[in-house]
Amino acid sequence: MEQMKIAEDKIVPLDFDSEELPFEIRELRPVVFREETSYWCLLGPDPHQGIFGNGETALEALVDWLENLQVRLKTGDENDEVANYARESLRASNRDVW
Repeated sequence: MEQMKIAEDKIVPLDFDSEELPFEIRELRPVVFREETSYWCLLGPDPHQGIFGNGETALEALVDWLENLQVRLKTGDENDEVANYARESLRASNRDVW
């Protein structure tokens, strides 16, 4: 899956190992970045093809992204590369590897 290239100075750093973050964010690691006066959160090649969220704060963007992720996982078809990537990544991380 292709991830949109974001200028480093726009990216909001997140600690993806933090237990405070929801499981889906820790596993999929969407990029959060500043775009003019709002924050955007994206997994995928662009806001139209990818799973996208936005808000006035980084937290609002993450919450919006999580909601859009759930919708996309339910509605994405077999040709939806980003939804398939998310679905497979989450499924793989839930497997017991012991």
